Amino acid sequence: MPTDPIRLQQYPCFRELTEEHREAIAQLASEECYYSGHTLSEEGKPGTHLYLLAAGEVEVLYSIGEEEPTRVDRAHTGDIIGCSTLVEPYTYTSTTRSLTEIEVLVIDAEALRKLMNEDCPLGISIQKEIISMLIDQVIDLRLGA
Repeated sequence: MPTDPIRLQQYPCFRELTEEHREAIAQLASEECYYSGHTLSEEGKPGTHLYLLAAGEVEVLYSIGEEEPTRVDRAHTGDIIGCSTLVEPYTYTSTTRSLTEIEVLVIDAEALRKLMNEDCPLGISIQKEIISMLIDQVIDLRLGA
């Protein structure tokens, strides 16, 4: 069942889109809930879904050398998980696992990429916002925020 387009407005990469664009993306999204400990994405696996965290908290883990994956960040309500699904080679660059019960809007990444390719202004707008968000996350990690 599609998501209400109004729910997409709380996420910066969709906030400035037209109502028509949000409606098109909402058709690609579903709402799902998961218990604590659920793995949303696995580092190195094909990126099939973009997750919009509507409620809860998720840990972000990276493999560093031969050791077990290390927690490098946490995602909170309002964050986007799986942005690497929009960039070739379309694989997850981190493992993400829920720390609490979570509610997510799940968007089919392949269908979103197709929509972005067919509608260049839409694609540019989403890419611009996601790049800005990722740069902010890198800066926060460097500063230890």
